[in-house]
Amino acid sequence: MAESFLEEQLKRIRQMTEQMSRVRDQAHEVAVEMARHRALVRLGPLQEVRDFRTYSSTHEEVRDRADEQPRRNRQSSRPARRRR
Repeated sequence: MAESFLEEQLKRIRQMTEQMSRVRDQAHEVAVEMARHRALVRLGPLQEVRDFRTYSSTHEEVRDRADEQPRRNRQSSRPARRRR
């Protein structure tokens, strides 16, 4: 009778050890996921957005901006009027 009691206790101890091991693994996974989430939150919502523009489209945009720049200079050369 004492042997069966001890065997039962050993069985329960092994089960509890396995459960504790699973809980530790899950806690580690949660900690890693939370750290990853915190890092993403710090970076901002657009951090994972990729720019798929080609180099040619980038050059066209630079050229378009160069065309617009003289117009801006003409407007900025006028004295600004203040409202009262």
